[in-house]
Amino acid sequence: MATKIDYINDAYSRMRISGLTVNPTPSDLVLALRRLESMAYEFEGRNLCTGYNFEESPDPNSPTNVNPRFGECFVTNLAVKLIPDFNKAVPPQLLAQANASLSGAFSISVKERAQEVSYPSRMATGRGNTMRYQEWNRFYDEPSHPPNSCDTKNLFVGDQNDYSENYISYLDLGETIDTYTIEVDNRLSLVSDSLNLDQNIISYRVRGQTSTVSGSWQQVKITITTSNSRIETRLINFDVTKPETVGGN
Repeated sequence: MATKIDYINDAYSRMRISGLTVNPTPSDLVLALRRLESMAYEFEGRNLCTGYNFEESPDPNSPTNVNPRFGECFVTNLAVKLIPDFNKAVPPQLLAQANASLSGAFSISVKERAQEVSYPSRMATGRGNTMRYQEWNRFYDEPSHPPNSCDTKNLFVGDQNDYSENYISYLDLGETIDTYTIEVDNRLSLVSDSLNLDQNIISYRVRGQTSTVSGSWQQVKITITTSNSRIETRLINFDVTKPETVGGN
């Protein structure tokens, strides 16, 4: 997994290829790290979900957690943002590479987060349709979909994955998590959970499962009580769907 300094060094390497002759100073590297964090926030704000590892105090040696498919997008666009600091114009070739990689990254992200189009609520289910959950339900229910954002977790029915919630920024100095509870909706099954008191992280594993509930929007509710008797509730959105059939069969 690439670290943040790897991305920064790669960006400066692209800049040298583009004509930069000045070596970056330590202060330049600090600025580049801030630019990298800011750019990652900008990407997420535009619903480009890369999995970037955001930190309150960014460490250049921390892993980026970025899917390798988005690496070129980060490196080239960071280089474009840094070149003006050296009073250099952005070379057309580098700008074209940055634009092309950003466009490709958006295409990948949009495809991964595309939500299934459901039947409209005005469409009759039909006499022989097995999805008529109630005898008097003659029309399709309006399905509920989770927010189409980077914070929404995607899970196929039958799959199970690990997730975590970090409370280090919420807790006061010396405050700890005393107790916690985890509740999940019908299309999710809680497989296991644990609390790391040293890092103030709650980890949990959930499995996607079938249910008669209409819509794919499911939630995990985590409630903690701290040693200072404070209570914090977090709702994590999940989009639980059936996997596509291979070959369309």
